[in-house]
Amino acid sequence: MTLTRPNWRFAAAFGSLRSFIWTAASTFALAGLASAAAIPQQDGAVPDFNRDIRPILSDNCFYCHGPDREERKAGLRLDVPEGALGELSGGGFAIVPGELEESELWFRVDTDDDFDVMPPPGSGKSLTDREKQLLKQWIEAGAPFAQHWAFVAPKRPALPEVERQDLVRNPVDRFLLNRLQAEGLSFNPEADRETLLRRLSLDLTGLPPTPEELDAFLADEDSQAYERQVQRLLDSPKFGEHMARYWLDAARYGDTHGFHLDNERSLWPWRDWVIQSFNDNKPFDEFTIEQLAGDLLPNPTLQQRVATGFNRCNPTTGEGGLIEEEYLVKYAMDRVETTSTVWMGLTMNCASCHDHKFDPFSQEEYYRIFAFFHNVAEEGTDRNALTPPPVIKAPLPEQQVRIADLEQRLQLLEQEMASPMPEVDAAQSRWEQQWRQQLAKRWMPAKVLEAKSLNGAELQALEDGSYLVAGPSPDKDVQEFILESEGGGFSALRLEALPDESLPLQGIGRADNANFVLSGVELEVLAEDGSAQAVPLAVASASYNQPNYPVSAALDGKDNSGWAISARREAQAAVFQAERPFLPESGGRLRVRLRYESPHLRHVIGRVRLLLSRDPDLVPTQLGAWSQSKAFSGANGNEVYRQAFPPETHLDDLAACEAAEWQPKPDYVDGKVHTFTGDDRAIYLYRSLTATSARRLQASFGSDDALKVWLNGDVVLDRNVQRAAAPDQDRVDLHLRAGVNHLLLKVVNYKGGFGFAFRRVEEEVGDLPMELAFGLEQTESQRPIGFDKRLREFYRNRHAPAFQALLSRRDQTNQELAQLDKAVPRTMVMAERMESRPTFFLNRGQYDNKGEQVSAGVPSVLLPLPKDQPVNRLSLARWLMDPRHPLPARVTVNRFWQNLFGVGIVGTAEDFGSQGEWPSHPQLLDWLAVEFMESGWNVKHMIQLMVESNAYRQSSRVSSEKLAADPNNRFLSRGPRFRMDAEMVRDLALKVSGLLVERIGGPSVKPYQPEGLWVAVAYPSSNTSRFVQDEGEDLYRRSLYTFWKRTAPPPNMVVFDAPTRESCTVRRPRTNTPLQALTLLNDVQFVEASRFLAQRMMKEGGEAKLDRIHFGFRLATGRHPDLFESSVLLEIFQEQWADFQADPEAAREFLKVGDRASDPQLPVEELAAWTMVANTLLNLDETINKG
Repeated sequence: MTLTRPNWRFAAAFGSLRSFIWTAASTFALAGLASAAAIPQQDGAVPDFNRDIRPILSDNCFYCHGPDREERKAGLRLDVPEGALGELSGGGFAIVPGELEESELWFRVDTDDDFDVMPPPGSGKSLTDREKQLLKQWIEAGAPFAQHWAFVAPKRPALPEVERQDLVRNPVDRFLLNRLQAEGLSFNPEADRETLLRRLSLDLTGLPPTPEELDAFLADEDSQAYERQVQRLLDSPKFGEHMARYWLDAARYGDTHGFHLDNERSLWPWRDWVIQSFNDNKPFDEFTIEQLAGDLLPNPTLQQRVATGFNRCNPTTGEGGLIEEEYLVKYAMDRVETTSTVWMGLTMNCASCHDHKFDPFSQEEYYRIFAFFHNVAEEGTDRNALTPPPVIKAPLPEQQVRIADLEQRLQLLEQEMASPMPEVDAAQSRWEQQWRQQLAKRWMPAKVLEAKSLNGAELQALEDGSYLVAGPSPDKDVQEFILESEGGGFSALRLEALPDESLPLQGIGRADNANFVLSGVELEVLAEDGSAQAVPLAVASASYNQPNYPVSAALDGKDNSGWAISARREAQAAVFQAERPFLPESGGRLRVRLRYESPHLRHVIGRVRLLLSRDPDLVPTQLGAWSQSKAFSGANGNEVYRQAFPPETHLDDLAACEAAEWQPKPDYVDGKVHTFTGDDRAIYLYRSLTATSARRLQASFGSDDALKVWLNGDVVLDRNVQRAAAPDQDRVDLHLRAGVNHLLLKVVNYKGGFGFAFRRVEEEVGDLPMELAFGLEQTESQRPIGFDKRLREFYRNRHAPAFQALLSRRDQTNQELAQLDKAVPRTMVMAERMESRPTFFLNRGQYDNKGEQVSAGVPSVLLPLPKDQPVNRLSLARWLMDPRHPLPARVTVNRFWQNLFGVGIVGTAEDFGSQGEWPSHPQLLDWLAVEFMESGWNVKHMIQLMVESNAYRQSSRVSSEKLAADPNNRFLSRGPRFRMDAEMVRDLALKVSGLLVERIGGPSVKPYQPEGLWVAVAYPSSNTSRFVQDEGEDLYRRSLYTFWKRTAPPPNMVVFDAPTRESCTVRRPRTNTPLQALTLLNDVQFVEASRFLAQRMMKEGGEAKLDRIHFGFRLATGRHPDLFESSVLLEIFQEQWADFQADPEAAREFLKVGDRASDPQLPVEELAAWTMVANTLLNLDETINKG
């Protein structure tokens, strides 16, 4: 069965219907814009230099005789009077005002001699007789020059007088009618109301009006009915979406980076900002400044920083081996091109390699503009990341509300937690007293038999049992103490470092800054025969650790590290816990050596006291020997990491897991990397941790590659990474229970090296951290600042149920904030480097061919930068919005005009320079530009002004006379009619079918597209190598939100001339190709839309077939069909219904196109037939054209 045959047949029938009106009126040719709509030069009148002469010289002469000084031939410059009228190097003059025969230029353009004629035969250019005549008249009239019109600031012209005052609705009409009178033309009558509202709705919202909106307008007999519709549509949030679409083209917005892997990027919050800005009617000067330099505004808001995403839309690369400087130059050049095109309508990048061939911009001036964009805090590589820096968090409005609520709740909880709690505070006082009593029993002063310095210092015994170091202060030293005890079974040694008035700064250390570095501690049991047995010290803890100088470093056996205290002046203490109890019950002697052998000279403790303890709580955790499993393999490392092998299914009894085939590994020493072999494998390691009391043990891990850790069956570390193993890659607090604990490691190798490392970093025992235990033993005056607060927090966290409830609520709130933070979008923004990057003149535009250094600046032909401001992007943005600037207002209103009327007043919207088109209505353009600025850069005001004009409201029907006199409608002798842009075509189909999801904003979505398009252009490692279609509502969002992969844009929009967004686009072409018809006929999106339009026709259009046809036709075109049109559509239905009744299976298959199911209550064959009718409606020329 051929589904397309009836559509082609009847679409063709409609095409022939009213062919004169529909086809001729829609002709939209952009070829030959340079000569379009120019006011003809009257016989005998002096030719206008900008209108008549400059285009001739620019197109034929400036390339060799224009602004580019390096390539200028014969030293002749024709774009400025001082060059054109000056004496030639070989004598004579190119132009002698008023003297044709004396003018070499005239001789050269008028001669038939191939040797002398200009342009030379090899150029491919030649002057027409008309052009020669204009040059002749101009020279004879005195060759009057004028500055290029676009570089002269606009002034508001007087409103011209017109004969037909009744055709004037606002000032726009006066300028247009004045020109029409000169051409012997006039406006068409006003379009009918249905056409008018459809045109207006499409132009202001990008969507067609609903039947209800049409009926309301038709029923409104008030003289201001149309104006009310204008206001309604301008106030619609859909207005911002529609306007944003044009701006995204200009900004070259894409959802991927564009080069190399073309990975996904996140910039959609900037798109949301654009939509909201248009809906809020943000003044265009603010709109500009915030996008170009929002980050440089004083105290910029979040939204002002989001706005700067405009200049992060440029394509970037993450290709390996790229040259950083080369791509930073490319990115800055892109921003120059985009900024100059969008705000000035200039081809500035033509001056990147040489002086501009046609406009008065030197290459040096180009690099002055370039300098504004060459100081961005970005890298040359985007690292293929979703949000390469600079980047910020950009919470959505609802997220901002939620974050503010949670932060307020958190603040109130913090205040309540910090406030007095009388019952809890009283309990804390009792707890403190108990601890003081317990601590008094825990430690006993050591009896010192002998104390000496091995390097010549003096150790003086003080009454409190401490020793003061006096005398010489050696660079390095070892302090040795011989202790004696009548009993044994000790578990720990405590070293107290005490301040003294005799020490530098009345501190603790002997160094000038009062600090010390204890590089080693040794403890030995001395036998009666003089031999010594070392006591292994397993764990160290201290009352304070200087960053990078923890007390654990005193046990690592390295002289270049040690324990230090940041030169604090209050007493400090360190506890060293032995692996097992030392000294027998009968007692004996001990030797303690304190080593000070770091590179920091004279960093020695100046007053020290030693104490011993028998407290069993101070016995460190006993670490059992490691057991290693066999290797478990899989397809790849990632799969192996995710698969739960047998040890993970026996977490409650690891030793009993026979499948692990555990092998003891007593030779695995902590603190070193132990290696295995094999790719795509997992190995498990198990050990027991036996603690005499509940405690916190901090452990460090290393792995090659991924690592997962369980303690007592709970996951405490989950790191699916690829890296080389090294100690201390991850640190984890292990909260041990009293007794035996079980530690399980899973080490996964992807490829290459394979191994793990583990060590105990520190251990907190006895339910009280060392800092607090030592502080409780001090008087209040001896305690460090903030001690009481820390002690209160510790007690309340551990022992106060009422406080713990608050803590739980706080933790829950923090967890909610953390989860919310993960969901908060990140977006790319602009930011300046702290250290300015120098900018150089680049010869031939090559990054590695530097010339002189240049500073930021602007072209001399335009106004100067604002004074008394830093020269940066902010001053550039303000320069652009200066009312004296001749270009931005003109360029912007011209694009508004282009959006509404199909072509701008200046047809070359991207080029207002010498190669651009002369304005069709120069005075109107200037009047609109001044009105725009004086209205406060009010975008909606300008659009309202245009759409409320009589020119806009005309019928688009065209007579043969008007078609001959104004073929491209540049005089506006009829209303605008042209094919809608790609997004509008798709959105219209979704809207009339009832499928459109009108939710505003959010991330990009992936509706239907043919399979394999991304694969064909992508690297396999790219995260956009395969297209994964979205589901549900995301299939039916407005086209503005469609995911835009730059190397493979959405095909059903590209076929309708959507740009790739690889560069700035301010004017789309409009083509007419068979691919467009085939897309409307066969693309899944349009076939499904046809089915749902048919469903609406059956459910909402009434029971009669003609009623349904009228309903569907009106949805698609905005009007009712006539008798002929109705009969053609009815014939389509009857034919298709008969075909589908003869082949029900074909109908069922046809209705399966698309994800959303049809209403099961509707007859299948009939729905399929109506779907064919609806598909025809969506293919109509009248449907996809704005008329």
